[in-house]
Amino acid sequence: MKQHSSTEKHLTGSEAASSGVSEPQSKLHVFLAALPLWISSNLTKPRSLKTLLRCWLASWVGFIIILPDASLNVLGTAGFFAMLCSFFLPPNLPVQLFCFMMLTLVVGLCFSWGIGVAAMRAANAVRSTAHIQAVALQIQQRYRAPLPDPTLALTTAIYNGKFLDIRASVIYGCFLGFFAFIYGLIRAYIPVLTFTSIFATIGLDIFCTFGPLLPTAEYTLLKTFLISVGCYTGIALITTLFVFPETMSHSALRSVCEQLDRVEKFVTMQGEVLKTVDRQDGQAGIDMFKPGTLLLTKLDGMKTMMVAVMRQLNATSGMISLEFSYGKWSSDDVKDLITPLRGIVARSIGLDSFSKIVWRTTDLAEAPPNTTTNLDPSNKTFTLVDPSINAYNDAHLLRQMTSQTLQYENSHHLRIVDILPLAESATFELRKAVVTAVAVTRKNLDNVNRHRWTRHPDVDGELIRELDAAYESLTAALKDFTQDNQNAKRMQILKPFLALLQKEDGTVLTKSEQEALPFRSLFIAFVLGTNLVSLSEAVIAMMNIVRTTTAKRQRNRLWAPKGLRKIGKLLRGAGRSGEEADGGQAFGEDAIPSKEDFDDTGSGKSHSKSFFRLDPDSRPPTNIFQKIMNKLHGLYRWCGTPEAKFAFKYAFISVATWIPAVVNNSANFYYEEKGVWALIMAQTTLNIYASDQVFNLVIRLIGTFVGAILGLAAWYIGNGNGVGNPYGAAAVTAVFMPPLLFVRNFAPQRYLPGVLLGCATFALVMGYSWVDGHIAQFSSIGWSIAWKRFTLVIIGSTAAFIIMMLPPSSGRKAVRHRNASVITGLGNLYSFLMSTWLSDAPLSNKAATPALSQPDLSHPIHSVRWLDKFRVRLLSLSDELNALKQLTMTATWEGSIRGKWPAEEYTALLDAEGEMLIGLALLGGALAHLTDESRVAFMHNTRVLNPNLIADVMTAFSLISQSLRTGEPLHQVLPQSLVGRLLYHHYNHHNLHEASPDRAHGGDGITVETLSSLDYMFYATGIVAVFLVLKSVDDLQKITRRLCGEVPFEGFEKWRSQFESAHATS
Repeated sequence: MKQHSSTEKHLTGSEAASSGVSEPQSKLHVFLAALPLWISSNLTKPRSLKTLLRCWLASWVGFIIILPDASLNVLGTAGFFAMLCSFFLPPNLPVQLFCFMMLTLVVGLCFSWGIGVAAMRAANAVRSTAHIQAVALQIQQRYRAPLPDPTLALTTAIYNGKFLDIRASVIYGCFLGFFAFIYGLIRAYIPVLTFTSIFATIGLDIFCTFGPLLPTAEYTLLKTFLISVGCYTGIALITTLFVFPETMSHSALRSVCEQLDRVEKFVTMQGEVLKTVDRQDGQAGIDMFKPGTLLLTKLDGMKTMMVAVMRQLNATSGMISLEFSYGKWSSDDVKDLITPLRGIVARSIGLDSFSKIVWRTTDLAEAPPNTTTNLDPSNKTFTLVDPSINAYNDAHLLRQMTSQTLQYENSHHLRIVDILPLAESATFELRKAVVTAVAVTRKNLDNVNRHRWTRHPDVDGELIRELDAAYESLTAALKDFTQDNQNAKRMQILKPFLALLQKEDGTVLTKSEQEALPFRSLFIAFVLGTNLVSLSEAVIAMMNIVRTTTAKRQRNRLWAPKGLRKIGKLLRGAGRSGEEADGGQAFGEDAIPSKEDFDDTGSGKSHSKSFFRLDPDSRPPTNIFQKIMNKLHGLYRWCGTPEAKFAFKYAFISVATWIPAVVNNSANFYYEEKGVWALIMAQTTLNIYASDQVFNLVIRLIGTFVGAILGLAAWYIGNGNGVGNPYGAAAVTAVFMPPLLFVRNFAPQRYLPGVLLGCATFALVMGYSWVDGHIAQFSSIGWSIAWKRFTLVIIGSTAAFIIMMLPPSSGRKAVRHRNASVITGLGNLYSFLMSTWLSDAPLSNKAATPALSQPDLSHPIHSVRWLDKFRVRLLSLSDELNALKQLTMTATWEGSIRGKWPAEEYTALLDAEGEMLIGLALLGGALAHLTDESRVAFMHNTRVLNPNLIADVMTAFSLISQSLRTGEPLHQVLPQSLVGRLLYHHYNHHNLHEASPDRAHGGDGITVETLSSLDYMFYATGIVAVFLVLKSVDDLQKITRRLCGEVPFEGFEKWRSQFESAHATS
């Protein structure tokens, strides 16, 4: 074992061994370590610096094109829009994805152009010709002799609002309000089209703001904007194609290699987890697994990064086939890696569950003798209470279970700290093989990705041989661990327990005696073993794909795009992104299971959706009138959702901040001071929830202030007090842009609104100053532009804040409702897995054969329909939890007007839900590996399938969700420990039937052969997973009691204590 440890240290410590850096490098490393991770990591990544250079060049050229007078006259007053677009959509994406994003922007502008033309045509149709002629006559009479400039006089009259017509203004207002409502719905329901909505709104604002002032049709109002956007698109495409170009295939394969590198480190860290307790002070080692420690923080950080990158890969993988690429592998070949990589990442993250379960064992030793509320699920001692007890209450049983577990484990030296060294030794070869296989696979993929234009046959051949050797090594290690004989590596963990199955005289223990054996540590060690087996199978599946593709693709070539129809599918599925859940779940509605969710276990039973939810106030409509009224009722209910309220507020604030533009007394001021930007700010600052509104208001104001300061500094450094020096402006802009673009490209997502506004303010100060100093009639440059821009932001943001608060949509209430929705979804997933376990129909597509020692490693997990459905629902809940974490962080910005918001309780609620999701994932993986024969055989020998327990668990899910949704308190008499209820039901059932000589499905207990089988290891993992779920439900209930309160039952606790003493024996 010491040799294993030293070997592993040698394998994982190569970087530490080569840390002999020079003093300047050490200072640099200290400086980088002091910076936030998103800054330090991207400052040292060559790919990030290349992307920054590309974005800087495109943005700088976008500003350079407005400096010559010839090009500025063509671009017009909106010439700065090219630089503005370079901040909103920098060319930091592969060319195909960038073209798609630019297309959404242009489509938004063009759509609003068409809407604006329709509005102008309709408004001019109702204009009073007599009014126009009268105003024109007044202008002629005022400047009759001598006439200085008829065109200037007419222009001045237009922008002074002389041609305003109330009827035309009403038409524009109706168009603005209706389509602003539509754009608001797009922002709320289809976040991927946010830029489309924003730029469509800008185009509509421009038409509806300037259109009412014009006496005649001017359908080309957006022409200058489209010209600037077209110029930037061309610049960005050129830089994307010729400045460190990158296809989506190259980007995706690079992300795959980075993910494999993280997996390699994550698996390696499991050795550190095991070695932590490999010493005499084992309990102190377990204390290092406490949440918040350095080890756990590193694991959580890597896990978060892997999940985020995997979500991004899933979102962009649909477009990989839509490009031309050059290299050995086609885009489809790269896309084929995404699914097996998803499995590898999921199983790697599953390894983290082991450390959490080990930490849970401390609760068993610390549980007070007079309480049941602090006991943890790692007490997966499934076997610890004397079945002769006449059990009537769960609290007494739990106290006995705690005491007896500790006694047995200490007396037999089977504590978790005693078993973990055995687990480390038994899994060392498999872990080493997994790490090597992942590393070699990454090297091969990286070689394919780096050498797309060159050939290195010697290097390719060597890497392929390494891949084959790693494949054979991992296959052998997996077979050595999973084979069904006494020579299997996993038997090292079992040896201390096998001796307990027989008495000293050689006779076999009875089933009742077996139930008192301390198998808790064994089952926890089995969790590590099954996770490693599952991970190994996933790695082998990817290696098979890599080996096959590498053998098939020997030469670099040009690959044409495929699957253009997938663009429509991406748009149709845009609303189902990771951060916006489907349908009502995103709005805090119950996650009602669908028919398909209950028809995946092969039962063939059909369920109607109406079976799950009925309207208690009316039966389904039966005639046309009732159907119409039912639809109207649904529309009325929808109008009360936060998304609908947001759309209505979006339309209202658009019209409210637009009205000054069509009032005679304020029209000229609105035009000269560019009031349209206040309108745009009011629209873009508006958010669905009050907490988002406050947070975005703060970061937008900060971003605007910083952008204005940088813009002023850049303008006066490069241009002095003049109207603009082209050489100075170009030079200073080139210096100021890189830090702005660095923050724009790499800042965390939640700060992006403030970053965008800061960059936009910089662009407006520089762009407007140059344009106004050269071709505009209002000479406002530098300071005049900056303070007005900041004032407009304050006006627009204040207007949005006022509208959002009348009435506010509470983000805190949304957090509570969405937690209720997630808990309902977790309960549905639990019932789905229990239903799958209890199914009479075959679940696997191959019979249970004794050839488990020679598994089909190319298809390691049974390809079954229920498993695919389970994975989809598991990922959906995971995405919902990630979105809920962000919403919970933002909800703290609502303030504490009525009292402090218990953010720590909602954070604990999320932690419990995340832990439950881990348990459900473990359970699903265990069921996927069990053969049908083993699954059915274990059904009648486990306590977790007791129907009374399942009923209690589902009741707890329902009550907790309902309490969070309505705010109603839970009752004190409800069971507070489902683990205790499990024992209560089991031993109560045992005592009722122990006198029956022929109990059905009683079983003969555990034999050595059963305990040694591979199926039993997965079965044990499933049991651990269920206990983890039970404890998580207990935690949810305790947190909900603290949040929503508890209905007291006077005298209940005293009576329960008396009842236990009278009816339970120790």
